[in-house]
Amino acid sequence: MIINCPICRIKFNLDDERIPAGGAKVRCSKCRHVFPVQKSSLGEQISPSDKITPATIPENLYPKTPRKIEMPPRKKPAASRFSSPRVILIIILILTGIGYGASLVWKNFEVFRKMGSSFSALKQHLGLSDETEGFIALEKVKGYYLENKRLTRVFVVEGQAVNHWKESRSFIKVKGALLDAKGGKVEEKTGYCGNVLLEEDLKVFSREEMAKSLSSQFGETFSNVNVPPGKSVPFMIVFSEFSSSGIPKISDFVVEVVSSQKGSKDQSWPPSPPK
Repeated sequence: MIINCPICRIKFNLDDERIPAGGAKVRCSKCRHVFPVQKSSLGEQISPSDKITPATIPENLYPKTPRKIEMPPRKKPAASRFSSPRVILIIILILTGIGYGASLVWKNFEVFRKMGSSFSALKQHLGLSDETEGFIALEKVKGYYLENKRLTRVFVVEGQAVNHWKESRSFIKVKGALLDAKGGKVEEKTGYCGNVLLEEDLKVFSREEMAKSLSSQFGETFSNVNVPPGKSVPFMIVFSEFSSSGIPKISDFVVEVVSSQKGSKDQSWPPSPPK
């Protein structure tokens, strides 16, 4: 049967017998997009002029056939090594030592706490930061192509930046990159969270208009300022430079947090700009 990739519109010739009755998902061998197909009842005729490219069905998308696993007969458990009186005595001594050590730690807990406080104060005096104090996590990240009237095609990466610090954070900045089949960077961009474009704008905006709309360090309606702990702020990165030299073979993309600043304690406005 003949199927069409909904993203790059290329035609594929796929054997009907490889598709189960309930349908399956296939991956386009050109743009790597995965989409569902159903088993054809009549089948389409292949025109000699059509350029047909074989489609692939990822192995993890094939329906799994349950197999009966034969369990080996159970063996009689061997005699436990811990039944010896000497081993039991050793275990009792070890547990006693652990309990004694825990009691010493508990009695001197205040001493350890003061030492930890002094160490933290020393780190702040030296300008050192503790990476375990918090972080910004990126969630619900996705990437997709969109047709653009001026640039032919753009690639959009969007998601949510979640504040996992114990304090509010401002000016969260992210960086994304498109990768080819060898892992090389096709294009790389950075941007501030809190700036997003509607789909209709992505289809008609020029490269300059998109860059201007996504450049605010404060985000739309100051959404990238004083993000509370546990809260998220959206982000969007639009790649368009590759459109001038044709569509590259993009195999993957990566995105990461570049930086963020501690939010203002008094929530006052305007906040100090990032350094």
